[in-house]
Amino acid sequence: MGNKLETISIRLALDEDFETIYAIWLEGIENSFDKKAADEQAVRQKFRSNFQERQGIFNYWVAVDVNRDILGWQSLIRYSNNPFRQNTYAESSTYIAKQTRTKGVGKLLLEYMLKEAEKSELEYVIGFVSLTNVAARKITEETGWIEVGIIPPPKKGDYIFPKSFLVRPV
Repeated sequence: MGNKLETISIRLALDEDFETIYAIWLEGIENSFDKKAADEQAVRQKFRSNFQERQGIFNYWVAVDVNRDILGWQSLIRYSNNPFRQNTYAESSTYIAKQTRTKGVGKLLLEYMLKEAEKSELEYVIGFVSLTNVAARKITEETGWIEVGIIPPPKKGDYIFPKSFLVRPV
């Protein structure tokens, strides 16, 4: 496996990567969100808006193989609009193409992003991981995330996918 990971490189996402990034996200959200309950066009538009706002540390990175195929992606999205805190909190997302899962790409992307975050003004990266996503929970533990707690059921809506709330100081 180590040799295989050595052939993977990580780069900033380009505009032309959007469709692949979005497709990987759609195939990866089945354990976290109820796609049937969403307006697909509105979801796509919001995802595109987040993607287009990438700048500085608030960005998307892609892991690519020797053929330049995207194997997975990692993002940091601004988490606070408070003028005093807007550059200190980011929400992390990591999604891996189905055929590439369990090969170490997710951990590689997380470690890369954390090194980038340490060079920035960010103080904390936060994340939400489905309680049933054992692989993601293991990787976050291995990369120094702290599970703060479990997100409680909402007063409105469904509680189909309970999630843990994670924080990683950087």
